[in-house]
Amino acid sequence: MPENSTRIYSFRPPAGMPPESFARLLRIGCVIFFLLIVSFMIQGVGSLFSSAYHVLILIPIILISLTFHEYAHARMADFLGDPTPERMGRLSLNPLRHLDFFGTLLLFFTSFGWAKPVIVDPANFRVPQRAMLSVALAGPMANFALALVGAIGLKALAELIKVTLMPPIAVFLLVTALKSLILINLSLALFNLLPVPPLDGSRVVSYFLPGRYRVQYRQFEELAPMILLLLFALGGLGMILSPVINTAYIFLTGLFGNPLGEIMLYLRTFTSGGMQY
Repeated sequence: MPENSTRIYSFRPPAGMPPESFARLLRIGCVIFFLLIVSFMIQGVGSLFSSAYHVLILIPIILISLTFHEYAHARMADFLGDPTPERMGRLSLNPLRHLDFFGTLLLFFTSFGWAKPVIVDPANFRVPQRAMLSVALAGPMANFALALVGAIGLKALAELIKVTLMPPIAVFLLVTALKSLILINLSLALFNLLPVPPLDGSRVVSYFLPGRYRVQYRQFEELAPMILLLLFALGGLGMILSPVINTAYIFLTGLFGNPLGEIMLYLRTFTSGGMQY
């Protein structure tokens, strides 16, 4: 390089990634990295394991679950004749297509967040009311399906450790990830089925409401988001949803016997030095 010259380094998107998606990812990544450093400096080394679990296991599962939820909405709308999601790039399992800036930031630091809603045009449907009901239900159904995959994974793991000697740390990480997959997707599905606008459950209620009440219900949409935020801030959502989520978790895993109990029994055989898995 000649003297007195300057080399300029720039971040460029990987091949195939739209520049706007890459720019959004960089912005979110920089803010998250900065906030993680600040959090680590404040809380100290003691928070390292918790942060590692949060970032390496919990957040990827939440991102995958949100992506499948929004993709299911988009795929159902496309199947029923609305090309809007495809035009907006939402027929994709790429999380970057679905990330919302502030929703993702909250996700990393509160485990509560959201993705960009899928935009649909009811005018493109042959039977708009019925189609909107199907589109609304597609997201929660996708989360229920992922929860079922997690339960099947627990059963498969329980059967695998009967015939294979697996390292306890590998079993512990797998069971932690699978439990998180089940609980997160049950939480997303049941939360979105609450009959509060703009959640999917409000579409279900609107479909079954007599016509004379729908206008009044739509007026509720202006206050509903504030009510949701207040319930979340005051712990009301947890009080409402936790018993239902726990019941659904017990029912779902119970369909396959008691795989978690078998796995915990396996892990206890490796207990040493008072350490419990």
